[in-house]
Amino acid sequence: MIARFSFSDLKIVFRDIGVVLQYSSLIFIVPLLASLAFMEEPEFAAHYLLAGAITFLLGTILKTVFATSLETRFKHALLIIALAWLVFTGLAAMPFVWIAGMSFLHAYFETMSALTTTGLSVMTSTSSQVSVPLIDNAPPSLILWRSLLSWVGGVGIVVMALVGIFSSYSKTSKLIIAEGREERLKPNLRNSVKEIWSIYVFLTILGIVLLFFSGMDPFNAVNYSMSAISTTGMTTSSQGLNAPNAYWANTGMRNYWVDLSLVIIMVLGATSFYTHYLAKKGKYQYYWHDAEFRGILVLGLIGGLMIIPKLGIESGLFHSFSALTCGGFELAREAAINSWDDFVKLVLIIGMFIGGAAGSTAGGIKMSRFIIFVKSIYWKIRETLLPKGSFFSKKYEGRALSNDEIREINLFLLLYIVFLVAGILVLTFNGATITNAAFEVVSAQGNAGISTGLTRVDMNPFSELMLVVNMWVGRLEIIPVFSLAGLLLSYRARKKK
Repeated sequence: MIARFSFSDLKIVFRDIGVVLQYSSLIFIVPLLASLAFMEEPEFAAHYLLAGAITFLLGTILKTVFATSLETRFKHALLIIALAWLVFTGLAAMPFVWIAGMSFLHAYFETMSALTTTGLSVMTSTSSQVSVPLIDNAPPSLILWRSLLSWVGGVGIVVMALVGIFSSYSKTSKLIIAEGREERLKPNLRNSVKEIWSIYVFLTILGIVLLFFSGMDPFNAVNYSMSAISTTGMTTSSQGLNAPNAYWANTGMRNYWVDLSLVIIMVLGATSFYTHYLAKKGKYQYYWHDAEFRGILVLGLIGGLMIIPKLGIESGLFHSFSALTCGGFELAREAAINSWDDFVKLVLIIGMFIGGAAGSTAGGIKMSRFIIFVKSIYWKIRETLLPKGSFFSKKYEGRALSNDEIREINLFLLLYIVFLVAGILVLTFNGATITNAAFEVVSAQGNAGISTGLTRVDMNPFSELMLVVNMWVGRLEIIPVFSLAGLLLSYRARKKK
């Protein structure tokens, strides 16, 4: 497929990237209006306006220069996503550079972390040069911009799954079948995207209401709800959930309702949009019928029970669900997480590796792949024990799976692990312990965002770049990344000829 890429194919790719950038430029309006509403420095609004204008202009140039009437195909879509994600991250990073005074690498890291719904942050730490965390001096509009990027990134990945960019078991694609018009992809896709947005907005508003009535002020409720439903886990201050809004007023005791609300929102975000769609149609029983939703609840509780003796009831359960849903919120300081028992870190690593449901905002390998992988081990053992030529059905949620589908999942897992190993090697080479390196890399590639403290404003640039790659690879689920690499290699081979 990649070897047959021609200049006409590249015209389609760059044309569509231009269209993506044109539409993406509109979201800069939100922080611009927020800056005006909060009566911030006039230049802040000007920065958002300029960044949006540059994004729109670049998109227009690409769309015009590479204009073509040829139709976008699947092989184009893979490259469009891989490249557009990288390009828009750089454009969306500009307000962090101009307003917060961040280096471009730090700004790119922060933006990639938000757009991939990872939640790792260099803005919440200090160094010998940065005495006060950048997030604590950031204007409200920039904090909102950070949360908005994560919110848009969360639903964006679901829409991409819907059109079939990610191969295995995206339940959002069932929305097309649900209306009985699978052959009419484009008109039905438009309706399905509307359904996803309506569900996403409703869940976000529900989260805002829950957090507000739990004791959060409106601004924090909006930001935390967007961050939780997109399973990002970014906070509005360096104190995070240790800030005063997470405590009962004047008592110094934790507000458990805030923690419970966040767990509920994270679980909803990590649940397939198809399951939410069925619930919207009044079929609420499908929450429990959904193997992935049950898996999130069961594995979240098991993980919590395993680490409760080490962390206590609330912290154990909260961090177990935060890891498994890839929500990434932390009740503890990074220094405390760094000192946690290796057993606790291992349990959370497993949770972040598995992740939430396919067709959700969560990261990880996805619960459906994990369930099928575990079943495939049983199926292989059964095949070995049965007489040669015996046949039995291999099913997942009532659907028979082919051996090719099972091999595809196993190949994905292998490639996923290869990138994890690469990240761990880079971080350990730069001085991290093997346990903390594994934790940080799995957190980055699983788009979870819980940190042991390796992600800092003074972190090694090569480690920072590696984590950017891990976040990008984890969010795009590898295949588009390999498509881009294959294209570059094919053109290099042609050039040598």
